[in-house]
Amino acid sequence: MSGRVLLRAAAFGLAAAGAASLHAVSKWTPPGEIPPFDLSVKFNLLESANGLQAALLRAHPLFGVHLHDVRARAELDLARVDMEIGHGGDPAAAADLRLLLALLAVRDGRADEAMRLYEEAFRHAPFDPRPRALAYNLCFLCGREDESAAWRSAYDRLVPGSIQYPGWESDKTRELVHELVIAATLGGVNVLLDPEWYLVMHVASKAMDKALVAALQDKALSATERLQFRLLRVFLDNFMEVEAELAEDD
Repeated sequence: MSGRVLLRAAAFGLAAAGAASLHAVSKWTPPGEIPPFDLSVKFNLLESANGLQAALLRAHPLFGVHLHDVRARAELDLARVDMEIGHGGDPAAAADLRLLLALLAVRDGRADEAMRLYEEAFRHAPFDPRPRALAYNLCFLCGREDESAAWRSAYDRLVPGSIQYPGWESDKTRELVHELVIAATLGGVNVLLDPEWYLVMHVASKAMDKALVAALQDKALSATERLQFRLLRVFLDNFMEVEAELAEDD
């Protein structure tokens, strides 16, 4: 049991560290002296990295066929919920499903489809701040400055006086933004460069730290394993402090 927990925690660490690497791969362009370049190479690099992470985490890879299956089930659920809304159904459930489908679309590299779903959620749930916040953050990640400004204005009208960026003022919505950042990176739609790339590292490190904290709750861990987990947390914390300083210098 403890061995599996240790492996899983290490896998989370690799996945967290790999988020920045995947970001780099998604933005990679070949040197001019290597003609011809097949764009499928970049695609294969991303898919191979995703598959390796999934194997380490002992989870279904959230791409390809499995991503299609998850999306298909969510679409069926959304169609059913939409039909029930006129008969006492729950509009909040429809909003949740649209946000889920938007996240899956981002993970699949389809930013335009995600924006369409955010706009639908915004129209169907005008007092829910989440669609506006997530649309703003996706536009920011994709480099759509004009659209992000428009969504920022829409968000400020609903949440006046907020001094935070949309979605960052509460733990609940902040977690949604974190998921979006990782999905955008894995989906290859994140165009952030230095120093903004630190955002990806920050979000990934938080996910890793959360996994390590959860692993430490296992009472079956040996003293050596607990020490290893604590050392990993210290290493991660020190590493992120250095990266934060570098980001500030940039």
